[in-house]
Amino acid sequence: MNSDNEVRTLVGRYVSSIELALKDLKIRDSNSTLVEHNMELVIDAVERYLSDAKYYLEIKKEAIALTSISYAEGLLDALRIMELVDFEWQRVDKS
Repeated sequence: MNSDNEVRTLVGRYVSSIELALKDLKIRDSNSTLVEHNMELVIDAVERYLSDAKYYLEIKKEAIALTSISYAEGLLDALRIMELVDFEWQRVDKS
């Protein structure tokens, strides 16, 4: 397998994993409308990075796709670390 195919496979796994995380995402109650608003902005950014990754994968820009999906994963992890959302990463096996 060449490196472009390896990256394509990796991005596909990340895309599936992010989609599952968003599907299972539970937003924790917050006493702050500012926190809730900002959390919604971050989740929107995750969805946009996910969309970008799919687009760049489609046009064979694998490195940019990997960067985009990595940003999405990092933002979701940050929300979880701050205990603002609950979800579990699920292992996705795609070849």
